[in-house]
Amino acid sequence: MIQPDCLSTIKRLAKQGDRAALAQLISYAVAHKQIAATVAFDADRLHVGLEGASIPNQQIATTLIERELVSLRQAAITTVVINGTQTGASEPAWVHELQLEAPVPVVARPLRRSPYAAQRSRRQKPFTLTVNDVLTFLATFDPPKAVFVSLLALYGFFGASNYTVDGFLEGSDRIMMFLHGVNLIFHEAGHTILAIFGRFLHILGGSLMQVMVPAVIAGYFVVTRQMYASAIALCWTAQNLWDVSIYIKDAQARSLPLLGGEGVLHDWHFLLLDLHLLTQDQLMGGIAFFLGSLLYVAAIAGGFYYARMET
Repeated sequence: MIQPDCLSTIKRLAKQGDRAALAQLISYAVAHKQIAATVAFDADRLHVGLEGASIPNQQIATTLIERELVSLRQAAITTVVINGTQTGASEPAWVHELQLEAPVPVVARPLRRSPYAAQRSRRQKPFTLTVNDVLTFLATFDPPKAVFVSLLALYGFFGASNYTVDGFLEGSDRIMMFLHGVNLIFHEAGHTILAIFGRFLHILGGSLMQVMVPAVIAGYFVVTRQMYASAIALCWTAQNLWDVSIYIKDAQARSLPLLGGEGVLHDWHFLLLDLHLLTQDQLMGGIAFFLGSLLYVAAIAGGFYYARMET
């Protein structure tokens, strides 16, 4: 994967006519996990070969290549021949030829225009969104990453409303119940780890640890520049805040089944009672849920952003 600083250097060299840089730039523009790209030169003709397990999409490939070359305004290349081949095939499935026009120098001439001329010109050329624009935009995403983030977004949109005491007792949200079982491991570990710091932190340690574990994992991915993985870990952190919000809202009623039976201390009943906030359990739980929702939305936005193949 080309790093952003290296990519800018390659683009600069390609504009100067460096053919090796031009070949690398075009390979980067069209290549991903399923497609291999080869680039060769023949005088002023550029040959691009694309090969994949399935036949490369002709429209997307030609659009991406043409966009890169036009942006470079490289006059040394006038013709581009692109072929798409399925792995193992002896002949290409398709061949497409692009004719590139040499850049025309722009001569600045003084114009006398009214202050509203530019506005009228913009009105005469309204913005239009074409199918090619959509396909070009979608081609910049890594499909598995984009699909996974989309599934997380759908779960957040439709599943967040289940994170209530009644929703937990009903147990109809299988994903919520599964994640609760996973989070419970870290919750119980938190009680054990923080037991040496006094009774209050011993009780708080369960909820604190189940939120901190995914948060620390997200931080690790940020430090190691694995930004997509960090966004996914933040979704897990947000889901833990939702999970904790259920426990907080149950502080007065104490209707949730607790690990260990009825004689076990209810964490948030003790904590809020000690803080003189027991009557505010719904408010405190609502705040935890709201913070989790904000974090979830931010994580989904980051996930889509870093699902692009350029990153």
